[in-house]
Amino acid sequence: MNLLIIFLFLLLNVNFIQGFVNLPKFSLKTNKSLMIDPTVMNDFTGALIVNGIGYTVLKESKQKSLTQSGLIHAAALGTGLMTFVGWKGYSLCVLFFVLGSSVTKLKFNQKKCEGIAERNNGARGPANIWGSAAVAMIFAILSYLNKESSELFKLAYVASISTKLTDTFQSEVGKAFGKNTFLVTNLQKVPRGTEGAISIEGTIAGILASIIINVCAYKLGVIDENKEILISVVSSQVATFIESYIGAKYQKDGLNNEIVNVINTLIGSLLSMAFYKLL
Repeated sequence: MNLLIIFLFLLLNVNFIQGFVNLPKFSLKTNKSLMIDPTVMNDFTGALIVNGIGYTVLKESKQKSLTQSGLIHAAALGTGLMTFVGWKGYSLCVLFFVLGSSVTKLKFNQKKCEGIAERNNGARGPANIWGSAAVAMIFAILSYLNKESSELFKLAYVASISTKLTDTFQSEVGKAFGKNTFLVTNLQKVPRGTEGAISIEGTIAGILASIIINVCAYKLGVIDENKEILISVVSSQVATFIESYIGAKYQKDGLNNEIVNVINTLIGSLLSMAFYKLL
């Protein structure tokens, strides 16, 4: 049910996004900028093979970062991303996963004792996969379908990944090392791990993580302007601050973490597009 809500939420926002960038009406027959590349099946086949091999290797390994069902969904996500944004965009998402999984393991036993560790010993399931990367997939598809706005959509793609990585680092480093944590709504001091709480340690870690992933995106050629690094980093920080406010204000009222992640990454992406238009 939660995944259905996320899907409908994204579906409604695609129309808004298309209007934001003044996309022409979708027509495969009449608009060359929106024509599907005839090589898409070759791209898809290659992506399917690579992710199939990756799935098999990870399934036989002793990896503990993904549940069994999470691994299947990660392979599906990877196949889509490699098809629509190529190996460079795909590699960026793999780097995001590696960094996010690594920081989750920081002082994990301590977090378990305090009752603030990720569920399933930090292993990500399908809801975690799509809550974190559904927005990235949407913008990857849009960057492929509309060549005229491809650069803008790729920036939004990078910003969504950067936003989620910022959120993960802020949360996990804050839970592991945060000495003082405060609610963003009223600056009241609360125990670390509280929804919507921020710390100096976590905030610094989130900024550094965002810079790292965006510099990597630039080096890979997913984004190709220096200003796009700054735009994505700033968008990520603003979006994550808004996410902390949403978490503190509404997450106790039934808004689950996956939906909050979708909202967070979508805000980061839309902010990056707006800043790009303004600068």
